[in-house]
Formats: sequence, C-alpha cells, structure tokens
Amino acid sequence: MASVASANKGFVSVDQFLNECQVDQEPCMAFVMGVVEGARHQTRERLKEQPYAFLVHGKPVCLPNSWSSKKLTEVVISVLKNQPQTRPYSAVSGILIALSSESTCDST
Repeated sequence: MASVASANKGFVSVDQFLNECQVDQEPCMAFVMGVVEGARHQTRERLKEQPYAFLVHGKPVCLPNSWSSKKLTEVVISVLKNQPQTRPYSAVSGILIALSSESTCDST
C-alpha cells in the first residue's frame, strides 16, 4: 500500500486498494484492520461490548466477533467489487461503508 499511497500523495483509492489486494491480500488485511481499529478507537466507550463495533455517519456498526481479519477483508473486497461507483473514493471510506452494509447491530 505504501507505493500506491506515495504515488497518489497519501490517498489510497478503493480502486487502488482492490488492485493491490489482487496481488497480495496480506497488506490488505493489515489495512482493513487498521481502519477498523481506528474507527473503534473513536467509539470504544459507547460500543465496548462488541469487538468490531464503530459508528459510520452516526449509526452503530457491529460485526460478528467470530470474524477473523481474513473474513473482514474478504467481506470488504466482495462488497467493494460490487460497487464500482466507490472506486474513486478513499479506501478508508470504502472499507467503512462496506463493513457498515454487513452490520448486525440494531441501529436504534
């Protein structure tokens, strides 16, 4: 991901993320987990009962605690591949939106 980020002045797009993931999924898993941990850090106190819980646009997102980093990454890749309109956007935003589409928590 570092070579892509430097080529694009620090901004990794969804398209670049998906292209990199086709070459090597290991850095993709690290990138996804970094995004999840960053999002969780912002909401840790409110949603602490869920290991993969965070807010996207003010709405809670909860993912099954049985999911591994590999599963999280597979879900992200699958969702983003089916949403070509997200390709120019930041990979961080794309990852959060992709995972929010799989949320298992009640949004009330």
